[in-house]
Amino acid sequence: MGMQAFLQKVLLLELWQGMWVTLKNQFRPHITVEYPRETVEFAPRFRGVPRLRKDPQTGEELCISCLLCEAICPTECISIVAEKRPDGKGKQLVSFTINYERCCFCGLCVDPCPTKPITAIYMSHDYEFAGYDRDAYVATREELVDGKPVKIYTR
Repeated sequence: MGMQAFLQKVLLLELWQGMWVTLKNQFRPHITVEYPRETVEFAPRFRGVPRLRKDPQTGEELCISCLLCEAICPTECISIVAEKRPDGKGKQLVSFTINYERCCFCGLCVDPCPTKPITAIYMSHDYEFAGYDRDAYVATREELVDGKPVKIYTR
């Protein structure tokens, strides 16, 4: 055992170095967020859950039932049922469901959407959807447009 190792053991240098780090950081402002009372601002490119969008001018749904988002989804969490329009031009949406338990939030469903200038499906900033039953994680067409209600946690 060298002299330096002996002095470190006797003088408890590691202990004093640790105490110095603690004392130095004691009076800095806290960076911990007290969730759920406080929330963090997300970056504009934050990917939350996928949602459906309505046309801002007409208020109609933008989804044209092309089934491209369902085809490209790697986890097969998107389920779309479409039928022919009564006038015979194109398809109309009957149901659109996303199982958030299976969704990996990759955003691949947004890329192939052919609606222009904005896509019918987008990654929202929603992220709070905890629940106790599996049915809470299956979002129907109405919930995808309006969003799931956010639970308010208070103490």
